[in-house]
Amino acid sequence: MTTADLMAGLVREGLGVAMLPSTYAPGLAGVATVPVTDAPARIEHLVWSAAGLPPAAAAFVEVLGVAVG
Repeated sequence: MTTADLMAGLVREGLGVAMLPSTYAPGLAGVATVPVTDAPARIEHLVWSAAGLPPAAAAFVEVLGVAVG
């Protein structure tokens, strides 16, 4: 189960609201969806040890196209 699945379940049970990427909308049975336009941009930051990246983190950073230097 992903965090998005958990959030959708809480919404489905009437325990909250959620803002998720539109790619999740097709799989959200039993909840109302409202498209959001002109939303603020979000910036993500990555932080890692100076000793180097573990293999999984290195693969993730590579997928993001981030130069590690």
